[in-house]
Amino acid sequence: MSTDKYIFDFISDRQGPHKISKASYLEKNKLALMIIDMQNYMTDQAYRGKWSSKGSDEYYYDRTGKTVIPNIESLLKYFRENKLQVVYTRIASLDKKFLDVPSTSRKNLVDEENVDINGNRWTLHEEDSASFIEKKLQPSDNDIVVIKGGSGAFCSSEMDLVLRSNNISRIIFCGGLTDACVSSSLRQAWDRGYLCTVIEDACIASCKEDHDAEIRILGKYYAWVARTDEVLNHLEKS
Repeated sequence: MSTDKYIFDFISDRQGPHKISKASYLEKNKLALMIIDMQNYMTDQAYRGKWSSKGSDEYYYDRTGKTVIPNIESLLKYFRENKLQVVYTRIASLDKKFLDVPSTSRKNLVDEENVDINGNRWTLHEEDSASFIEKKLQPSDNDIVVIKGGSGAFCSSEMDLVLRSNNISRIIFCGGLTDACVSSSLRQAWDRGYLCTVIEDACIASCKEDHDAEIRILGKYYAWVARTDEVLNHLEKS
């Protein structure tokens, strides 16, 4: 049955991701780059061995330093030069007793295994340096930073309100973890009507197998899976 009689806020294209035109995914006046949880506890090797990279430190930090951070820097450069919206998420608690986050999330934020390479305990309170955004990817004055209390940005923060208040309905996702906070946030965005693009080579997971599996699932159901240079080429031509 034809869908021509229905109204959509995007252009249909049978050859596009999920039968939607790639141009619709990247409408600049509706677009935001969302950088998920690129915080010190995720990127700094002082925190190696944490659940985000346990068992695969070599792969994790090699990919983070040589691929993911440089690609996010390239995306940031383009978005800032073209005055497009950038949104960061930080998973953190604003409350000293962590009473503002769900107990399931609280366990990870204060886990007894949160010990750095010097043996110091750390938490993900907003004032704890472990929760600060990676120094190579620091937000600018025109960027938005949203603190979330759980994995998915749309159920554990005011993200939906923030984006809709800025006329955003297309999101490019990057950051970590691919199979955790990136995936949770992207799925929640899709269910709220956002067109989602995930940058495969700007995301990190604990191991390659987990990353590849989640990227495959996201591409199957929820997102246009693209690479950094592919998206930048589309944006530059539009």
